[in-house]
Amino acid sequence: MIKYILLLVIVASSFNSKCQNFEEEEGLVTRYRPGVGWFYTGFKPYQKEEKLRKYDRLIFDITYSDWYGDRDYFQSPWNSIGFNTALMFDVILTKKNTVAFGWGIGYSHFGNATNKQFTRDFDEKATYMSDFPEGQEPIRNKFGANYIEIPLDFRFRTKGFKHFKVMIGGKIGYQINSFTKTVERIDGQTYTSKLYNFADANRLRYGATIRIGIRNWAIYGAYYFSPLFTNSESVQLTPFTAGISISLF
Repeated sequence: MIKYILLLVIVASSFNSKCQNFEEEEGLVTRYRPGVGWFYTGFKPYQKEEKLRKYDRLIFDITYSDWYGDRDYFQSPWNSIGFNTALMFDVILTKKNTVAFGWGIGYSHFGNATNKQFTRDFDEKATYMSDFPEGQEPIRNKFGANYIEIPLDFRFRTKGFKHFKVMIGGKIGYQINSFTKTVERIDGQTYTSKLYNFADANRLRYGATIRIGIRNWAIYGAYYFSPLFTNSESVQLTPFTAGISISLF
């Protein structure tokens, strides 16, 4: 008798799992929760049954960091790597979960492996860019900046779990710091120097963003309208980034 009861429980569990998967593919209202924290509220293990799914609430971007001004687009070295992360709220605007509004808080690192040197003029409050002296080129050179940001976007997606999505918006941020990092080899020894502060660093950054993808993967792009430096006599550099996004849940 015990064997028959166990067999009945296994069959019922299997049938229930298939039904949940069917609901996941076909319906918008479901208790199916793939992944950690999919419907976790922080106060109870289950969300109300009538609640629609939430998407793109924790986003990571790996980006190619570039600028224009002293050269054309996409002329920076390939290893000009930056990254973003954002914790977002997904505010659903339509009954079928095809339009939503996203807002939250994020962190961003802009890293450009430039082969130019920056000269800081604190008397004139200006920043200049030039080539390194011949024969004194460093092994590596980088301009970096870190930001705290508020991202906003409108989200358009098709119905279903494996949906196609387009997210168009923007973000505004405040620069925590900016720096140059140079690695040089002198008399057989390797030296690393990291200098912070620019006389006219533009603390405010704002721009437009876009993500296009399927489910939790997307291609990402950001174009900023604010230059890196504020003095009109400084080198005029306006950043943009492009890369890949993944949304964990």
